[in-house]
Amino acid sequence: MMPEPPPGWLDWYQRILRDFSFSPERDEEAAEMLSSFMSDKRCLREELASRLSRARCVVVAGAYDTLGEEARILAENLYKGVAVVSADTATTPLLEAGVTPDIVVTDLDGRFEDIYECWRRGAVIVVHAHGDNIERLRQHLPRLGERVEATCQCSPRGHIHNFGGFTDGDRAVFMAAALGARKIITIGMCLTCRIGRFSAELKASSPHWLRMKRMKLDYAHRLLSWLAETRRDIEFVDATQAEWQLPQGFEKKPLKEVLSTIER
Repeated sequence: MMPEPPPGWLDWYQRILRDFSFSPERDEEAAEMLSSFMSDKRCLREELASRLSRARCVVVAGAYDTLGEEARILAENLYKGVAVVSADTATTPLLEAGVTPDIVVTDLDGRFEDIYECWRRGAVIVVHAHGDNIERLRQHLPRLGERVEATCQCSPRGHIHNFGGFTDGDRAVFMAAALGARKIITIGMCLTCRIGRFSAELKASSPHWLRMKRMKLDYAHRLLSWLAETRRDIEFVDATQAEWQLPQGFEKKPLKEVLSTIER
């Protein structure tokens, strides 16, 4: 497993603070709040690492428009040895296709009732703290008991982790990589495409929001290229049914073809 935060991450974090004019003090406040909530919780890092490192592959689902069809293919070809990680808003299309993710990575701006349903079914919820979701943390954390892990984007403290990554989608890939995944397959991820409807329908899509979202996706693309460059021991595959400029180090393959190689 990689150290926390991964070497080089805090340099990226300083660029993010600068480019988005984010408040590091607010990030620290959110991290302290989440750390306090986690103070009496069991650390699940080793359990998650065991699950992800033993998986033949880890499927990370983003929320691009193609996810509905990809989730259907996943449901029909979900064999033992495949771990599924949902990035926040992707949770709803996965559930609709009959797939309950093993792990949900979220800053709690998706449909919380669907995230909660995954938790009720046994999924681990990896909650992320940042300066813009303090109110959501206050609102939703009390409903979650055990099977919760926590991350932040600033320096970690107490029972809270920093595996690297910025958006829910790329952060889920970073987490899988940090915890021992050997093969990571992304679906519903099109970081150079237009903003997907699953994300946009839950947000007030103002010009400012659209501009910020585009910047975040651009950063996610750059971060995944950096991750693949620094973690050449991992096989990175994109199986999204859309043509886009893949991060450097990623290979394009159809989802059904990739899953067919997994031992049943």
